[in-house]
Amino acid sequence: MSENQMREVHLPQGPVSAEQKLAQVKAKVTQQVMRAVQDTEKQIDKEIETLENLNKNDLEGIRRKRMLEMKRKQEKMAEWRSQGHGTYNEIGDQKDWFEEVKRSERVITLFYRNTTNDSNKYTQILDKHMQQLAQKHMEARFIKINAEKAPFLAERLNIVLLPTVLCTKNNYTHDRIEGFDPLGGTENFSTQTLRARLGQKGCIDYDPLVDKPLNPEKELYNTAKSNKSGKAIYASKLAQLKDDDDWDDISD
Repeated sequence: MSENQMREVHLPQGPVSAEQKLAQVKAKVTQQVMRAVQDTEKQIDKEIETLENLNKNDLEGIRRKRMLEMKRKQEKMAEWRSQGHGTYNEIGDQKDWFEEVKRSERVITLFYRNTTNDSNKYTQILDKHMQQLAQKHMEARFIKINAEKAPFLAERLNIVLLPTVLCTKNNYTHDRIEGFDPLGGTENFSTQTLRARLGQKGCIDYDPLVDKPLNPEKELYNTAKSNKSGKAIYASKLAQLKDDDDWDDISD
């Protein structure tokens, strides 16, 4: 090795500039993206090859499987209809409510009161949205009950704000929407807003990336608030009841 080469080998390197670091990071990211693209292409090629190699027996098996799935779905739809799914009904008392919860895997209940003009207006707003969702989402049972006519039930479920939309799943309380705050803090929220909120925890089957909106809108909800306080719409007389653990099993 020559003297000049020795000097080049032992020359100290200066600090790496911010531009050099950024360039190195970009190069690594590009490399990782290209590798991911190549892996995806390989997977797609493999799936295409599998489809191309399907014979008549394979296609017939797929067809039979699809027909069986459709039959099961039709049977499930018939079962749901027999349980009142697809409709939105008033439940007369807490005994009927417990029967509904036992009969259906998922039940969405509007707890309301109509003792004032405002409370009646808020109930009508939710009635409209619940009616539309009941027809669209057969997988859940949609009902309503006057909370002040079912004090034991309201106490057991810790219903202290009205209106409250309560979701039960497999005999357990699963999720709740108290007032209109979770729906944008306005009475002008859309059915799509309520739908998206119920879908967050699986109260209904809803995937915003797959399912089309009920009514295409520019915004998820109207932000023009008539409820200037931003608080829940109103508290009921039941607010003085002792708190209960609303995550307990609610079966009789």
